[in-house]
Amino acid sequence: MFISFTEKLKNQLALPLPGEVAQFKMSASLRVDNQKTPFSRYEPNAQTRDAGVLILLYVHEDTIFMPLIVRPSTELGAHSGQVSFPGGKKENTDKNLRETALREAYEEVGIKEDEITVLGEISPLFVFASNFMVYPTVAVCDFKPNFVPDTREVAKILEVPLLHLQNTDNHKITDLEIRNTTIIAPYFDVEGHIVWGATAMILNELLEILEY
Repeated sequence: MFISFTEKLKNQLALPLPGEVAQFKMSASLRVDNQKTPFSRYEPNAQTRDAGVLILLYVHEDTIFMPLIVRPSTELGAHSGQVSFPGGKKENTDKNLRETALREAYEEVGIKEDEITVLGEISPLFVFASNFMVYPTVAVCDFKPNFVPDTREVAKILEVPLLHLQNTDNHKITDLEIRNTTIIAPYFDVEGHIVWGATAMILNELLEILEY
């Protein structure tokens, strides 16, 4: 089952991607005079930095899972306490953004490059809150990795069944107060965590690719 899933996903990633159309469906919006101003319309600038994240799909007991991480609430920066993919900013020693994603995934949660197979990439996404252009790499593993979280950067690892993310009962919407501004936020409900923003937007593109 997982072999056929992997082959199909690899082929799907080689097709034209849904990109912003899929991402936009999970984009938070400002609540200002009943107008919805999508955050996804903010543009990169000269100070924008590149980052790589890893989307890993692995099989365990005939179920496909994906690891997400909860950032420590004490972490400095725009994404303190939020749920995200393993990943981080590109270093000068990284040859490309795929290498960034793999390095960061190993540093943050112990995913070893030689135990996974990279299938491709999905569309990059600009995250205006931290001024990063995020490049997601998609990989698979035919067993459950031995996760080793770096407690300085990871408060908790969420091992999320893919079927949970595909179940529309877990696709919700809420109001959030962010820096004294009320926003409307579509999100995935994962173990009581609100998975929103860039992570939700990237997830939604992956889910639409899997529907091809």
